[in-house]
Amino acid sequence: MNRSTIFWAAWLLIMPSMASAQVSQPVLASPVAGDVITSGEPVNLKWLSNRNEPGQVKLSFWNQGTGQWSNIGYADSKSGSFKWDVPNYYGNNFRLRAIFEDGSIAYTSGFFSIVPPAPKVEAAIPGVTTAIDMTVHPNPTSRQTRICVLDLPAEIPANVEVVNEDGTTVAALYNATPDAELGLCLTWDCSQVPSGIYYAHIANSIMGRAVKISVQH
Repeated sequence: MNRSTIFWAAWLLIMPSMASAQVSQPVLASPVAGDVITSGEPVNLKWLSNRNEPGQVKLSFWNQGTGQWSNIGYADSKSGSFKWDVPNYYGNNFRLRAIFEDGSIAYTSGFFSIVPPAPKVEAAIPGVTTAIDMTVHPNPTSRQTRICVLDLPAEIPANVEVVNEDGTTVAALYNATPDAELGLCLTWDCSQVPSGIYYAHIANSIMGRAVKISVQH
């Protein structure tokens, strides 16, 4: 038997053992980098794996602001998904980690962010709520921004304010009853508030609107 024949015979013996050793690493498929998810809402975490072995997967998330991992929970590794009730953490980036029983670890492809739910606008007349046309510029902002409202109806008291993520008013900009249909532009000086997310909020008895403002000093 020549050397070439011996080589190929040995290769055919080795190949099955190599193929069995090459098991693809699991992957966290959702959420993905750049996703924006809302706190208080359930999100379906998903992972992909060629493994078909019984066992649990431990899920946790990393907060870039604190530099710490926090436990989410445990799931059946075969299920491929887990419903996560998103916590109330805002302003930082997050990443997920899944640890499988065989020691393999999967991470999300990159960072995602969590935002609070938009403030609710309550209508004084039940069942009558119409969005008001409102713009904010510049946004993001560091010192001040212009909040412009179009076509406020006459003879209906209206209120324009800026609230933080807790719903606390940080600036009262307008509270009056227009004599005629009008549009107005208001300046908000945000140089003295901490960096973070705020909401320009306008409401009258039949209409409402909230626009997110990012303050970055």
